[in-house]
Amino acid sequence: MEYLTHAKQEIFDMYIKLIHQQEQQESLMKERITEEIEQMERELGSELKLNMSDIHTISCIGDNEPINVTSIAEKMEFSKATISRISTKLIKKDLIIKTQLSDNKKEIYFRLSQKGRQVHIIHQREHEKIEGRFKRFLSRYSSEEILFARRLFHDLLATDFLAEDIKKT
Repeated sequence: MEYLTHAKQEIFDMYIKLIHQQEQQESLMKERITEEIEQMERELGSELKLNMSDIHTISCIGDNEPINVTSIAEKMEFSKATISRISTKLIKKDLIIKTQLSDNKKEIYFRLSQKGRQVHIIHQREHEKIEGRFKRFLSRYSSEEILFARRLFHDLLATDFLAEDIKKT
Protein backbone atom coordinates (compact mmCIF):
# COMPACT_ATOMS: atom_id res chain seq x y z
CA MET A 1 0.00 0.00 0.00
CA GLU A 2 2.86 2.38 0.81
CA TYR A 3 4.30 1.64 -2.64
CA LEU A 4 1.04 2.81 -4.25
CA THR A 5 0.99 6.00 -2.15
CA HIS A 6 4.59 6.70 -3.19
CA ALA A 7 3.76 6.00 -6.86
CA LYS A 8 0.80 8.42 -6.73
CA GLN A 9 3.05 11.12 -5.25
CA GLU A 10 5.62 10.49 -7.99
CA ILE A 11 2.92 10.79 -10.67
CA PHE A 12 1.71 14.07 -9.16
CA ASP A 13 5.27 15.43 -9.02
CA MET A 14 5.82 14.46 -12.66
CA TYR A 15 2.49 16.08 -13.59
CA ILE A 16 3.66 19.37 -12.03
CA LYS A 17 7.01 19.07 -13.86
CA LEU A 18 5.13 18.42 -17.10
CA ILE A 19 3.12 21.62 -16.62
CA HIS A 20 6.32 23.61 -16.07
CA GLN A 21 8.01 21.93 -19.02
CA GLN A 22 5.00 22.77 -21.19
CA GLU A 23 5.26 26.43 -20.19
CA GLN A 24 8.95 26.46 -21.13
CA GLN A 25 8.33 24.69 -24.43
CA GLU A 26 5.49 27.06 -25.29
CA SER A 27 7.88 29.93 -24.67
CA LEU A 28 10.48 28.28 -26.94
CA MET A 29 7.87 27.68 -29.64
CA LYS A 30 6.80 31.32 -29.41
CA GLU A 31 10.44 32.36 -29.86
CA ARG A 32 10.78 30.18 -32.98
CA ILE A 33 7.54 31.48 -34.46
CA THR A 34 8.47 35.05 -33.51
CA GLU A 35 11.80 34.71 -35.35
CA GLU A 36 10.01 33.57 -38.50
CA ILE A 37 7.39 36.30 -38.16
CA GLU A 38 10.14 38.91 -37.67
CA GLN A 39 11.74 37.67 -40.88
CA MET A 40 8.36 38.01 -42.58
CA GLU A 41 7.96 41.51 -41.10
CA ARG A 42 11.30 42.53 -42.60
CA GLU A 43 10.16 41.23 -45.97
CA LEU A 44 6.76 42.96 -45.68
CA GLY A 45 8.14 46.12 -44.12
CA SER A 46 5.62 46.13 -41.25
CA GLU A 47 5.65 45.14 -37.59
CA LEU A 48 2.98 42.65 -36.41
CA LYS A 49 3.61 42.22 -32.62
CA LEU A 50 1.57 39.01 -32.23
CA ASN A 51 1.07 36.98 -29.07
CA MET A 52 0.25 33.26 -28.98
CA SER A 53 -3.51 33.90 -28.70
CA ASP A 54 -3.31 35.99 -31.88
CA ILE A 55 -1.35 33.26 -33.66
CA HIS A 56 -3.73 30.52 -32.51
CA THR A 57 -6.71 32.61 -33.64
CA ILE A 58 -5.11 33.00 -37.07
CA SER A 59 -4.55 29.25 -37.13
CA CYS A 60 -8.16 28.53 -36.15
CA ILE A 61 -9.44 30.83 -38.89
CA GLY A 62 -7.05 29.34 -41.44
CA ASP A 63 -8.12 25.81 -40.57
CA ASN A 64 -11.85 26.59 -40.69
CA GLU A 65 -12.45 29.58 -42.98
CA PRO A 66 -14.92 31.06 -43.45
CA ILE A 67 -15.68 31.08 -39.72
CA ASN A 68 -17.59 33.39 -37.39
CA VAL A 69 -16.80 34.71 -33.90
CA THR A 70 -19.05 32.18 -32.16
CA SER A 71 -17.41 29.20 -33.87
CA ILE A 72 -13.90 30.50 -33.19
CA ALA A 73 -14.78 31.04 -29.51
CA GLU A 74 -16.16 27.49 -29.25
CA LYS A 75 -13.17 25.88 -30.96
CA MET A 76 -10.62 27.85 -28.93
CA GLU A 77 -12.62 27.79 -25.68
CA PHE A 78 -12.40 31.59 -25.40
CA SER A 79 -15.22 34.06 -24.80
CA LYS A 80 -16.83 35.75 -27.80
CA ALA A 81 -15.65 39.08 -26.35
CA THR A 82 -12.05 37.88 -26.36
CA ILE A 83 -12.33 36.67 -29.95
CA SER A 84 -13.93 39.97 -30.99
CA ARG A 85 -11.05 41.89 -29.40
CA ILE A 86 -8.42 39.65 -31.06
CA SER A 87 -10.16 39.75 -34.45
CA THR A 88 -10.36 43.56 -34.35
CA LYS A 89 -6.60 43.66 -33.75
CA LEU A 90 -5.94 41.14 -36.55
CA ILE A 91 -8.10 43.09 -39.01
CA LYS A 92 -6.15 46.30 -38.23
CA LYS A 93 -2.92 44.42 -38.90
CA ASP A 94 -4.31 43.14 -42.22
CA LEU A 95 -4.02 39.50 -41.12
CA ILE A 96 -7.70 38.59 -41.42
CA ILE A 97 -10.55 39.88 -43.54
CA LYS A 98 -14.24 40.28 -42.62
CA THR A 99 -16.59 38.69 -45.13
CA GLN A 100 -20.25 37.80 -45.50
CA LEU A 101 -21.66 34.74 -47.17
CA SER A 102 -23.84 35.41 -50.20
CA ASP A 103 -26.83 33.68 -48.57
CA ASN A 104 -26.38 35.35 -45.15
CA LYS A 105 -25.59 39.07 -45.22
CA LYS A 106 -26.19 39.46 -41.46
CA GLU A 107 -23.48 37.17 -40.12
CA ILE A 108 -19.81 38.25 -40.24
CA TYR A 109 -17.22 35.62 -41.15
CA PHE A 110 -13.45 35.77 -41.21
CA ARG A 111 -10.88 34.64 -43.73
CA LEU A 112 -7.12 35.02 -43.76
CA SER A 113 -5.45 37.75 -45.77
CA GLN A 114 -2.26 36.93 -47.66
CA LYS A 115 -0.19 38.05 -44.64
CA GLY A 116 -2.41 35.97 -42.37
CA ARG A 117 -1.81 32.93 -44.59
CA GLN A 118 1.94 33.36 -44.18
CA VAL A 119 1.58 33.42 -40.36
CA HIS A 120 -0.70 30.38 -40.55
CA ILE A 121 1.84 28.46 -42.64
CA ILE A 122 4.64 29.28 -40.18
CA HIS A 123 2.50 28.11 -37.26
CA GLN A 124 1.41 24.94 -39.07
CA ARG A 125 5.01 24.08 -39.88
CA GLU A 126 5.99 24.32 -36.19
CA HIS A 127 3.02 22.19 -35.13
CA GLU A 128 3.80 19.55 -37.78
CA LYS A 129 7.39 19.29 -36.51
CA ILE A 130 6.18 18.85 -32.93
CA GLU A 131 3.49 16.34 -33.95
CA GLY A 132 6.03 14.25 -35.86
CA ARG A 133 8.41 14.18 -32.90
CA PHE A 134 5.56 13.33 -30.53
CA LYS A 135 4.33 10.43 -32.68
CA ARG A 136 7.87 9.08 -33.01
CA PHE A 137 8.13 9.28 -29.22
CA LEU A 138 4.87 7.31 -28.83
CA SER A 139 6.12 4.55 -31.15
CA ARG A 140 8.13 3.09 -28.24
CA TYR A 141 4.91 2.05 -26.49
CA SER A 142 2.62 -0.94 -27.05
CA SER A 143 -0.96 -0.61 -28.28
CA GLU A 144 -2.26 -1.27 -24.77
CA GLU A 145 -0.01 1.43 -23.30
CA ILE A 146 -1.11 3.91 -25.97
CA LEU A 147 -4.78 3.21 -25.25
CA PHE A 148 -4.18 3.63 -21.51
CA ALA A 149 -2.32 6.90 -22.11
CA ARG A 150 -5.18 8.14 -24.27
CA ARG A 151 -7.66 7.37 -21.48
CA LEU A 152 -5.39 9.01 -18.90
CA PHE A 153 -5.00 12.20 -20.95
CA HIS A 154 -8.73 12.31 -21.66
CA ASP A 155 -9.46 12.03 -17.95
CA LEU A 156 -6.80 14.65 -17.08
CA LEU A 157 -8.35 17.11 -19.53
CA ALA A 158 -11.84 16.45 -18.19
CA THR A 159 -10.90 16.93 -14.53
CA ASP A 160 -10.78 20.20 -12.62
CA PHE A 161 -8.19 19.69 -9.89
CA LEU A 162 -9.08 23.05 -8.36
CA ALA A 163 -12.62 21.87 -7.63
CA GLU A 164 -13.44 20.73 -4.10
CA ASP A 165 -14.75 17.33 -5.18
CA ILE A 166 -13.33 15.22 -7.98
CA LYS A 167 -16.08 13.25 -9.71
CA LYS A 168 -15.24 9.73 -10.84
CA THR A 169 -15.59 9.23 -14.58
